[in-house]
Formats: sequence, C-alpha cells, structure tokens
Amino acid sequence: MAYKYLAYRADRTVVEGTIDVATEGLAREALRRSGYKLLSLRAARPGLSIRRSMPALFGVKAHHVIAFSRQLATLVERGTTTLSALQLLRDQVRNIAFKEIVTAMLQDLQQGSSLAEAIGRHPQAFPPIYSRMVKVSEQTGNLEVVLRQIASYMEREKAALKRVSRAMIYPAFILLVASGAIAILVTFTLPPLMDLFDEFEAELPLVTKLLIGIVGFVDAYKFYLAAAIIGTAALAVWYVRTPAGRQGLDRLLLKIPVVGPIIALREMSHFSRTTSMLLAAGVPMPEIMDMAAQTSRNRVVRDAIEDVRMEILKGQGLFRPLAANELFPPLLVQMVKVGEQAGTLSADLTAIADSHEQEVDERVNSLLSMLEPSLLVVLGLIVGFIAVSIIMPIYSIMGSIG
Repeated sequence: MAYKYLAYRADRTVVEGTIDVATEGLAREALRRSGYKLLSLRAARPGLSIRRSMPALFGVKAHHVIAFSRQLATLVERGTTTLSALQLLRDQVRNIAFKEIVTAMLQDLQQGSSLAEAIGRHPQAFPPIYSRMVKVSEQTGNLEVVLRQIASYMEREKAALKRVSRAMIYPAFILLVASGAIAILVTFTLPPLMDLFDEFEAELPLVTKLLIGIVGFVDAYKFYLAAAIIGTAALAVWYVRTPAGRQGLDRLLLKIPVVGPIIALREMSHFSRTTSMLLAAGVPMPEIMDMAAQTSRNRVVRDAIEDVRMEILKGQGLFRPLAANELFPPLLVQMVKVGEQAGTLSADLTAIADSHEQEVDERVNSLLSMLEPSLLVVLGLIVGFIAVSIIMPIYSIMGSIG
C-alpha cells in the first residue's frame, strides 16, 4: 500500500514523497531508518493502474535486486563512484518499477544522501537487511564485498523458496486435472445417463443411488453452496489478514505433522544465515535480532526472536535466550554455545544454516514421495466410484434388453 509523507531531514530540509509498504507502521519505521522526521503520513489514494492491479507482473522481483547488486559491486570494485555506477545501471534496468527506484536513489545521492539512506527509502524492493549492511560497508570501506554477500544471501533465500514451490507444482497439477475430470463426468456425462435409466426403468444399485443423491443435492442447493463457500473463503482471508488471524495460522502451520517441522527448519535456516551474515558485517547483536525478526515469515518465530532480542538487551548472550525457548532446535542452540565460547559464531551459524537447508530438501522430497501416490489413490477411488455408479446400471439395462 502507498503512503504519502511529509518530513524533514537533519539539515531541516523539508521533503515529501510516496513510500509503498504493507502497513503504516512499516512506513514509519522505514522513514525513521532513513533519517526522516515525520510531519504527516497518510494513505495515498490508489489510482487505476495495471501495475497496481498486478504487482506480481510489474513489481520488483528478487532477481532484479540480485543482478543490480552484483553489477554495482563490479563497478565499485573497478573504481567507479557510486553516483556514476547508479547512472550506468539505470540505463540498463528493464523493469519499469525498478528503474523508477534507481532514478529516485540517484536523486537522493545528488541531494547528499548516502547509498544506505537512498536504499532504505524503498523497502518494497530492498529488504531491511540490505540498507543496514550497506550502511556498515560504507563505514568500513568494503561496499563491493558486502554487495556480493547480500546478492549471495538473496540467491540462497530465493532458491530455497523456489525448491519448495517447485516441489508442490506436480501434486497441485494432479489435483487440478483430476478435479476437472470429475467435474466433467458429473456435469456432462451423468445427467443424460440418468434420463436413460429413467426411460428403461432400470433398477439402480446402491452406489448409483448414492451418486444421484449427491449430484441432486448439489444441483438443488448450488447457489447456497456457492455462497457459503465464497463467504467462508472471504471470511477466512479477512481473518488471516488480521494480526490475531495471521498469528493463529502461523501457529497452526507449525503444529501440522510433517509440514510443521519443514516450516520450522526453513525458518531456523533463515534465522541462522541472517544472523551469521550480519554478525560478520559487524552489526550489534540486538540489531541483528531485530532484523532477523523483521525478515521472518512466521509470526510465531518472529515473536520468539523478539523475546531473544529483549533478553540480549538485558545483558545476556545469544545462547541462553535460545535455550530457554523450545522453538529453537537443540542442534542450533549447541552450535551457538560452542561458537560463542570459541569466537566462531558467524562460521558456526553458516554451517548450521547449510545443514538445515539440506534437511529441508530431504524432508520435502520425503513428503512428496508420500503425497503423490496418496493423491493418486484417493482420486482414483473417487473416479472409480463415479465410473462404477455409471457402468453398473448400463449392464443391468443391457441384460434386461437381452
């Protein structure tokens, strides 16, 4: 959602613009991180736009940011100034939305902002971790190294999500095709046969009567059923979009057998890799936990990381708060303990992230090996039931005619 803001900078320069984020709270946080003092913030009225209607097609995707990061790192490494590098990259960007963002970043740099501040004003394209690491790199003078680290990090995150999504395509395809076949059988094949059975006054078997009863009920109450399904779906979507609803859904997902452990491992891998990268960059641990919480996709895990952050602010290390929360697996907790004692925490977290990613892949493959045949058996039984319900009366009619 877009929000219009009016603010001033540290030099008392008044600026206004639009920021596109999910909530007003995120808008305030992004502007605060960019060094702005808010005067006013309000939701912008969305105009009719294809880009707004279909953000998945016209928005900024991860691969745009990854390519941009690697190209910027190469130019900076060769001695090109950040401003000149952005001017060169802007002309190469093909995505319209991302081109506008790079143009806005150029304008910010020309007005005296740092690269981190310019990046922080576009959270719809750059995750919070991006601007923070760039800010650290600008202080330490290793911008090109950090840009490549961020690109590698985003590539790993993208690849992990892609593997899970790709794994679910085949079962979804099977379910879609089978549902279509069942709908065709019930809608187009069964009604003419019912008329034929009535004409010959055939004695219908129990399975056929059961099928006719189900089809008749659906046909008689189809509008009520459709309204109930649509209403339930709309209510579910509305509830999930509320904080309590999203919290409940995320908690439920973690408790689902087989699926829950996969989600938990995926979140722990993300947490470990994020913490490792920020720790290696020199970011303070409380701020690392803050960013790890912001980038978590599960609200329950996010709250657990927030609890860890609060304990760290009280003076504890990372090990004890993790050990106190059963959500964090024992292997991760022990690796953190060893890493804190040996001074190798960043490397140990990277190792545990790799281990969790490998385990996620194994569990997903195992889940698919069980899910695919189970789907085929269930759908085969449904199709078989419909086929038997249709064929048995036909044989009965043919026998009576003979």
